[in-house]
Amino acid sequence: MKFYTEKTVVSKQLADVRCNACGREVGRNACGYMQDYVSLSKEWGYHSPFDGEAHSIDLCVDCYQSWINAFEIPPERLNEEYACA
Repeated sequence: MKFYTEKTVVSKQLADVRCNACGREVGRNACGYMQDYVSLSKEWGYHSPFDGEAHSIDLCVDCYQSWINAFEIPPERLNEEYACA
């Protein structure tokens, strides 16, 4: 004989993403999927200005583009065949 107990499971669901740079909501497209954004996380090591801290940031496409346009060396494109002309 099998005996069962009821179990309630709580799960997290992504509700919103806000850009750390401009503060705007990333939003969802017409199909309800989250718009594109970049998410970065870093655990800082010893002897850095942020010794032992962990940071996480999210950037909307516009802020990401502004950020990388300021780079001396631009990011490498890993999938050139999909890049728009």
